[in-house]
Amino acid sequence: MKRALAALVAASTLVAAPAFAADGNLPGGTSIAVTIATPADGAEVAPGPVTVTGTASVGTGVPVADTSLIYVLDASSSTANPGAPSCGNILQCEIAAGLALNAQAQSGTIGDVGMVAFGVTAATADVRPGAGDQLLTGPATDDDGDGVRDIEEVISSTFINGVATFTNKNVGGGQTNFADAIAKARTIAQASTRARKIVVFMSDGFAVGGGSITVPLAGIPDDIDIYTFAVGGGADCAYAGPNNEGSLEQITAATVPGGHCVQVTDVASLPAILPAVIGSSLGTLSMQVDGGAFTPIGNAAITPDLPQDGPVNVSYSVATPALGVGVHEICVRAAGSDGGGSGQVTDCHTVVVNGPAGAFALEATGLVKIPRTPEAVCPPGATKTQVAVNLPPLLTTGALNASCAAAGGTTTAVASVDGATLLGGAIQLSAISSTCVGSAGGNTRSSQVVGTINGTPISASPATIGIPGVATVHLNESTTGPGGRLVQNAVRVEVLGLLGIVTQQIVLASCYLG
Repeated sequence: MKRALAALVAASTLVAAPAFAADGNLPGGTSIAVTIATPADGAEVAPGPVTVTGTASVGTGVPVADTSLIYVLDASSSTANPGAPSCGNILQCEIAAGLALNAQAQSGTIGDVGMVAFGVTAATADVRPGAGDQLLTGPATDDDGDGVRDIEEVISSTFINGVATFTNKNVGGGQTNFADAIAKARTIAQASTRARKIVVFMSDGFAVGGGSITVPLAGIPDDIDIYTFAVGGGADCAYAGPNNEGSLEQITAATVPGGHCVQVTDVASLPAILPAVIGSSLGTLSMQVDGGAFTPIGNAAITPDLPQDGPVNVSYSVATPALGVGVHEICVRAAGSDGGGSGQVTDCHTVVVNGPAGAFALEATGLVKIPRTPEAVCPPGATKTQVAVNLPPLLTTGALNASCAAAGGTTTAVASVDGATLLGGAIQLSAISSTCVGSAGGNTRSSQVVGTINGTPISASPATIGIPGVATVHLNESTTGPGGRLVQNAVRVEVLGLLGIVTQQIVLASCYLG
């Protein structure tokens, strides 16, 4: 089955099978690359949108000479008609276009070239000076050492009714034999070992004689694509000839699904149009997050704007949607085209979003004030220990500990106190700790408190216990703070003053997420 190739349209975009990699080559051999510069692969980032920067290019890397290029020139008598002042008669303008195309072929993607001239019949050109009839040569080869590329000598030697170099061949001028021209082009193409064969077929008229084009087109291999150009006011892409021999449009349609003949009424423009057959371009950039759909990166985020003809480098800076806690994959794709078709390359980086969190061992507010001591916060994370606090009869503690660590999308905050006595011994605690864990899979909070209140052992369940006229004690307390912050307090003591008004608050072993 023929691969899907879009038309060469006015000067043109080609479409073919894609390639996937951070660096690669388009189907015609042109290099294409995309990179994510920031964030680095595996980077830890804050929740919210993430700015992604990088570069993309076409035609700046090492090309692969994977394509054969075959020039087909109409040398029938009518090509002696005026073409354009800038290039001469129609045949001379065809020659100028062929030379311009071969100059483009020096980019490195064209491995070999050949040529056909046609009129009443068609002939394969002898493209090398050595013995025998040579069908193929390199686009830059100069075997005779005269300082002119051999294929360009051959193209330039085309005359009305034939080609002179390196072997003189006469094709007659009274008819326009499309069928034989296709057959001869196919002979050259099938002699090449390159993966892709591009045939550039120029004519100033329509098929007259030679039989139906369906004969040489029958069974034509998938790797041969024939792009046709109707040159001048007397040419017609659609006319199939007086005996229904076949049109230029039908030739391209048979070899390039979705393709069309290019009508070149302004003959002077032919040398500028033809090189686009093998030209490259960088078309679009798009971004994907976590396996979702690729969404276009607009030109507001790209410098310079796309599309751009190759060789070209562009840079981009674009923000993702807001990313939540967890591990995320960010991919950027570059799509481009060359003479062999279109393709794309993709670079992906993984980023880790760790949620903000923190923990502290002690805080006192009210008549006696103690700031959060010690407090560890993520980001950046820390492990802290502070010596005991001795403020009897209100509070006496052992060592105070707090830590916070974030990795792999999971944030863990832990606070503990190595024992405490509060309110002159009414509260005796031997173990006090809280742990908060946040991840993409959810959040968990827990506390452990071991001790007694007025001699009664503390249960493991959350509880609020009153000491009449003295204090209210909250144990294993889960609550929500400002901005939706999730808070876990192992112990929160509210000391009561006159009329039962809270005059002092003491929090032991607290952690929070958010």
